[in-house]
Amino acid sequence: MSVQLRERIDPEEPSAAPEAASPDRGITLRSVLIGFVAIIPGVFWGVYGDVVSQTDLTSTSLMMPPVLILMALLLGNALVRRFWPSRVLTQSELMTIYVMLTVAVILSGMGMIQFLCTTLGAVPYYKTPENTWGEYLQFAPRHLMPKLSAIQGFYQGGQPVPWDAWLRPVLLWSGFLFVMLFCMLCINTLVRRQWMDRERLTFPIVMLPLEMTDPKGSFFRNKAMWLGFLVAAGVETINSLNHLYPTMPYIQIRANDLGPSFAVPPWNAIGYFPTTFYPLAIGLAFIVAADVSFSCWFFYLFMKLEHVFVAWVGWEAPGGAVSAPPYVAQQGTGAFIGIGISVFWLARRHLKEVFLHAIGRAPAVDDSNESLSYRTAVFGLAGGFALLVIFCVAAGVSPVVAAAYLAVYFLFSTTITRLRAVAGPPWTFGPYVNAMDTVIQPVGSSLFSKGNLVALAYFNWFSIEMRCNPMPTHIEGMKIAQVARIRQRSLTVAMLIAIVAGIAVGFWACLAVWYQFGAATAKVEPWRTWMGRLPFDRVSNYVADPKGPDVAGVIAMVFGAVVTMTLGWLRTNFVSFPFHPVGYVLAHTETLQWLWCPFLVAWACKVLITRYAGIKGYRAALPFFLGLVLGDYMASGCWALAGSILGIQMYRCFPC
Repeated sequence: MSVQLRERIDPEEPSAAPEAASPDRGITLRSVLIGFVAIIPGVFWGVYGDVVSQTDLTSTSLMMPPVLILMALLLGNALVRRFWPSRVLTQSELMTIYVMLTVAVILSGMGMIQFLCTTLGAVPYYKTPENTWGEYLQFAPRHLMPKLSAIQGFYQGGQPVPWDAWLRPVLLWSGFLFVMLFCMLCINTLVRRQWMDRERLTFPIVMLPLEMTDPKGSFFRNKAMWLGFLVAAGVETINSLNHLYPTMPYIQIRANDLGPSFAVPPWNAIGYFPTTFYPLAIGLAFIVAADVSFSCWFFYLFMKLEHVFVAWVGWEAPGGAVSAPPYVAQQGTGAFIGIGISVFWLARRHLKEVFLHAIGRAPAVDDSNESLSYRTAVFGLAGGFALLVIFCVAAGVSPVVAAAYLAVYFLFSTTITRLRAVAGPPWTFGPYVNAMDTVIQPVGSSLFSKGNLVALAYFNWFSIEMRCNPMPTHIEGMKIAQVARIRQRSLTVAMLIAIVAGIAVGFWACLAVWYQFGAATAKVEPWRTWMGRLPFDRVSNYVADPKGPDVAGVIAMVFGAVVTMTLGWLRTNFVSFPFHPVGYVLAHTETLQWLWCPFLVAWACKVLITRYAGIKGYRAALPFFLGLVLGDYMASGCWALAGSILGIQMYRCFPC
């Protein structure tokens, strides 16, 4: 296979295998034009599939629209090769298009523009005398909201989009979003060399598109790949037919709760305990280092035993407490913070060189093969962060709260990016305690004025659900550029074009779909509408029942951070240490609730194959597992596309 996997390396060790040659291919005009044009159907299909046909096309780390469009381009390439061999798209061109699609499509996914749109109209539409939300309007950032006369149609549907009412908020939020994404690009530039050249992280999410476009073409000639493809596609096709025709058989790969089997105390404290067998999850987990996949399922089961232990000893929270034993949510938040801190601590020497170069004191440092110059990355991050704080303050958030909230969000985003680069989960949830609550709960909601809470709630849309956090797609694009020998700066230009296009098309698609079908009608998936209301429900709780500092929760956060950093230190200093901190982090979020079983299956397969067949056996088996991923996507994607065309709800393959 073309992508070499590295399972362990000292993060402070200089790269033992630096890039053999500096990538020298720029991007071509036709690849950028094709990518730009493909963004329109890719984004619209993602929004329509999520909202109307309810097939969840954008929630996965490896998003369905880009993968299916890439497959369509490969089929077109095969036809062109037959008649015009000189006109075929090269791997670097195909990867440019793919990266542009991933960067753009994710912006209109859950937790991004979808949630922003439902957030802006929530208070005016759902205010009642009983919930007193009408009082919130005096604190709402009206310059960031559409005219109140336009909100009714958004929720009831059957109307054209009143663009005159939406133009100002769309432009202002577009600027905010672009600056936020640029800050993410700056952070990724600062850590890229550390992650790729020194630690040599595996980046499992990029392996499938790179293998699909390998110029050797061996991937599609591999029989093991096609066997995996047929297994996954067959299972998803049978289940899709069962959705349409219930008399057809169903193969249980989605969540099957084992919790009711543990009915006797204290074991009944295990609670919801689903097993799943998603083909794409098993396939991606097989790529991951064995110690990572082992740690994922081990720490999930350990977390369940925490609940059993708490029930056994009768440990209960004091009355009125915000958090409760075993403080899984708070441990997970602390673990997220711990990973984020560890990222910058492990890279401290590299970051020192970067900073010195940025201020002109280390001219020998070479940044010619980075996405941005180090000077641009350092000062761009500082300036961009300041602009975001100013934007929040203008909306009514106090400066200290705005800075703290954004700092926590970017730290969480860095952790999400790290988790994707190491473990490559098909979907990566953020911590149960989101960035807004992480700022509020440690000091107590009683310190926050109603106006501050309401204003902050309007910025909760990008942190409340992190499966569509865009930061990982940027660094995965950089990894693709490294492997496909694309000049980093050239691909960055394409990504920036895709970001602008993705924001514009994303707003158009979201507003067009909801004004057509109505965000509060039975014609659309209701969860996204509810998520727009959720921040204001939280505000109501904080206002109605103000709390002091959550001392127990803070202790649990510190504990989670210390455990995570300790695991990282032990793993770095003891080669045989079997536990990876990423497993502990993921186990204390919703991610492994759906994925612990696929990680267990993939780990067992990998251990058995490498033990009895060695690395040669692993390489021979790898195409089968990549075939599971591709087959799952092709079958699920084709059924989802059929549902979008026919306007009917189809089988929801994942995540539950």
